[in-house]
Amino acid sequence: MAQENGRKILDVTHISSRGSSYRITLPKKVAAELNLSNEDDIIIFYQEELGRITLEKLRH
Repeated sequence: MAQENGRKILDVTHISSRGSSYRITLPKKVAAELNLSNEDDIIIFYQEELGRITLEKLRH
């Protein structure tokens, strides 16, 4: 995919509303890069100093 400011766009997804929460479908390319499985993996959302939000797989 395209590059933006030296960053590679891996994939994109849509967000839908469900009650008071939002549902995000994680693309398979992203799941593969994070080494996620169908099991009970957990994703952590971090807020960086400049307001950027990143996500990582919880290592357990």
